[in-house]
Amino acid sequence: MSIIAKPMKILSIKFLRINQIIALLIISVLTCTLTTACQAAIKPAHTNLAYITNQGEDSVSVIDTSTNQVTNTIKVGKGPVGVAVSAKLNRVYISNVESQEISIIDIQNNTLVETIKIKGSPVGLALSPDSKTLYVADWFDNRVLAISTSEDHTTNEVSVGDAPAGMVVSPNNKWLYIANRDSNDVEVIDTASLTIKKRIPVGKHPFGLAISKTGLWLVSVNVKEDTVSIINTKTNAQYKVKVGYHPYCAAISLDGKKLYVSNTQDDSVTVINMSTRKAIATINVGNTPEGVSLDYANSRAYVANWGSNSVSVIDTETNQILTIIKTGDKSRAFGQFVLNR
Repeated sequence: MSIIAKPMKILSIKFLRINQIIALLIISVLTCTLTTACQAAIKPAHTNLAYITNQGEDSVSVIDTSTNQVTNTIKVGKGPVGVAVSAKLNRVYISNVESQEISIIDIQNNTLVETIKIKGSPVGLALSPDSKTLYVADWFDNRVLAISTSEDHTTNEVSVGDAPAGMVVSPNNKWLYIANRDSNDVEVIDTASLTIKKRIPVGKHPFGLAISKTGLWLVSVNVKEDTVSIINTKTNAQYKVKVGYHPYCAAISLDGKKLYVSNTQDDSVTVINMSTRKAIATINVGNTPEGVSLDYANSRAYVANWGSNSVSVIDTETNQILTIIKTGDKSRAFGQFVLNR
């Protein structure tokens, strides 16, 4: 009996060990599958950068949009206002209205690498879609400069309406649109010849401009009228939509469905449905919001608050505030200041 019992005991132990190994293998496979699934579910946010001009302290705050933290503060010229960004060139252009110059920042190390002197008062900036031309609105001299982004910085200019401010370039690179604040119109410039094609009357004191990714819709923010003009660039049909008190800047979502407008005197952002042309939300932000720009990959809107020295971050899917980021004195960020990569 004892001779038979011993092998049975050994055999049962072997079966137990085999079962344990199989169980461990199953657990390992499940753990690996779940871990992969969890990692996919908590995929880190796409890293873009937001460049915020701080007019009160002559600096630019750099925000990492994946963490919503300020990672760098860069000293620039006096009175920085406008921003234009180029992922293609790895460059950010800043207009300094008081020192009459353009600061150029290398985004790879976030350092100031060059300065272009301007005899005038540079405010609004815009880059051509191919990043070959930087357009600079000279606020007091009523002209726009077209500066080559190549090393020689060849410059041409065109006289425009009174107090040119915001600018955008059509996606096909054919047209430059300029908001002339004191002329109450948007000027359309042929970029090839740098000549005026037409002027579009809009509301009182247009300042910020936005254009859809298709180029079909152009938006003018009319400061003294508390409206935005939504213009069909093919038919010239124009629709006015009421927004908040003293609106300033605007940005259109990548799919062209929503428009975000900053209202400086009631500390809010109006969200407009572009199809119905009706306001669908009003979001309270910081004091005196000015520049607004979108991070497409992370579905966020960034709003520079001049009065509270901060940036409000909005979830564009829910239209809720995600966080508020402390920046520098008198944050302005006029223009397309989020670098979408």
